[in-house]
Amino acid sequence: MIPPPIRPWYTGRTFPADDVVAVFDEDQQPKILYDQRDAASIEGAYADIMRGIYGKMDSLKRNHNDFRTWTDEDGYLTFYNAMLGFCGSETRDRVQVLQKLGTFKFRSGAGPDDKRKVIEDCFAEATAQEDPRIIATSRSRRLSQIWAPTTDSILDYIIGRPAQAGRVLSDRLNPTNTEPLQLIGHSFENVRSTTLQPVAYARVIAFERGSEIHVIPDVSKTLTNWDADTESFGGVQQVSLFETLLLHELIELVCHEENAELPPLLTHIVASTFERYLKGDLLSVAVEDFFLDWPMLSETEESERYEAQLNIELAEASAMFAEEDIPESFDEEDDHLPIDSDGKVPVKKKKKKKKIVKKVTKTKKE
Repeated sequence: MIPPPIRPWYTGRTFPADDVVAVFDEDQQPKILYDQRDAASIEGAYADIMRGIYGKMDSLKRNHNDFRTWTDEDGYLTFYNAMLGFCGSETRDRVQVLQKLGTFKFRSGAGPDDKRKVIEDCFAEATAQEDPRIIATSRSRRLSQIWAPTTDSILDYIIGRPAQAGRVLSDRLNPTNTEPLQLIGHSFENVRSTTLQPVAYARVIAFERGSEIHVIPDVSKTLTNWDADTESFGGVQQVSLFETLLLHELIELVCHEENAELPPLLTHIVASTFERYLKGDLLSVAVEDFFLDWPMLSETEESERYEAQLNIELAEASAMFAEEDIPESFDEEDDHLPIDSDGKVPVKKKKKKKKIVKKVTKTKKE
C-alpha cells in the first residue's frame, strides 16, 4: 500500500527529500498531543492550543475586521509572492499553478498570442521607469484582472473573504466534527543529532499526512519568544506563531480534502498565503532561529563526548608521568635491597668516601 503524501512546512523552492520523513517515521516515541475524535480524553498544553485555535477561527468568522485590514489587493499580492517563492521560475511553471488553483478570464476574442502576452506581463521584470518596490503590487494587480481562484475554494476565501476561511477552519476544528484529526509530537529523545541533520537541513518542523499533523514540539519555545516581536511586523495579533504553524498544516489538510488531486506544492502555496495573512514572513525568520541550536546532542552523544575528553586527559596525564621520565638507575639500584619484616624496603645508605689527606714535610731553613 502506497503511503499518503506528506504536506510539509518548509522554506525555499526545494521540496524536502524522502529521508526527512523517514527520520520522523523512525521515531520510537511519538506522542499523540490531540485527537479530535476523542478530544475530551486528552489534556495538556497542546490540546488547549488546538481548542484555542478553534475559538480564534470562530472569532475570525464572526468579526474578521478585528483581526486585520484585508482587501482583495492584499490577498492577490500575498498569493502572488507565495507562488513566486515556491514554484518554478519559468512562466509555464506559474501558469500550471494558476490553472490548477483557479481560472483565467481573458477578454472575448483574445487569441493565443494575446493571452500569452497578458500572462507574461504579470511576471515581467521591472523597467527602468518603474519603482522596484512596487513591482510585486503592480504585477499582482495585473494577475487579478485575468485570473481568479476557484470559486468558494479555501484559496478564494483567503484572498478575498478571510471570514469565510475562518468559518471553514472552525468547522474543521469543531469538537462535534467526527472527521479524523490528530496532532502528533516528535521530541526525538536520545536520537543522535547526526540522525536529525536531514530535518535540520530541510528546515522541516511540521507536516500533514493522512489527517495527522506531525510537529516538533520544541519549536514552540522559540516561537513563543518571537511572539513579542510580532507587533513590529504587523499581521494578526490574536494568533501566535505556533498557532500559525498549526493553521498552515490545517489549511494543507483542508486543501487536500477539497481536492485530493492537488499536489503538495500547491497546497503549500495556499497554506503559505494564509500564513502570511496571519504573520507575514515572521514564521520563517523565527524557524531559522530555532535551527541555530537544534538538534542538540543526545544523551548518548554527550556521554561519548565526555568519555572521549576523559580519555584525552588521561593520555595527557600518562604522558606527563611516563616511565621514561624516571631515571633508569632508580629501580635497578633498589632491586637488591632486602625487605624488612614489616614489609618496608629499607632506605639504601649512601657510601661515604674517605678523604685522603696529604702530608707536607716542612724543610727547616738553615
